[in-house]
Amino acid sequence: MAESIAPGARYMQLAQENGWVGLCDPSLAFRAPELHELACQWRQARGDGVIPRRADFTARVLKNWLPYVAIYERLPCSEKGVRYRVRLMGTRFAEHMGDLTGKFLDEAIPPQFLPRWYAALDAVLDARVPLRFLSRSDTRDKKFLLGEFFEAPLLGDNGAADLVLAAGVHTAMRSWNEILEQERARAAAVAA
Repeated sequence: MAESIAPGARYMQLAQENGWVGLCDPSLAFRAPELHELACQWRQARGDGVIPRRADFTARVLKNWLPYVAIYERLPCSEKGVRYRVRLMGTRFAEHMGDLTGKFLDEAIPPQFLPRWYAALDAVLDARVPLRFLSRSDTRDKKFLLGEFFEAPLLGDNGAADLVLAAGVHTAMRSWNEILEQERARAAAVAA
């Protein structure tokens, strides 16, 4: 299902309906320079195409970001519609989320957090563009951490956009309302 309003709008609707401490920002106004640099690398790899290939992101290309990176694969599933498998998870990412390499999210993530994970990954693949996410690190009971994430679609070997390249940087969490206010101010400044 393609995004009809704005990239990430469905995620934001679900976040509001479910009380998730998270937001989706299609402007890619990253706080972390590492994530901004990875977004630039994604655009460069894309070239004239719409979505770059997974093969364009070798370990050599990703070397500066490897500790922060995760790659997710969306797979069809007759019982559940789709499932996501973690193809790669960097060491820094794993420190905050646990090492999920090779695991299916629905077998590794507590069920109460799974809809938020799926909504973010689905938003990226549906929008077919990179998105920025901010969220509290609830999954591993680290609510004191704020995660800022770059997530972007990749084409698999089969030519389908069924992979998500993600990278996350975690910092100390302040008041979520304060963070939302700062994000609104940043968005207004970018729009001006």
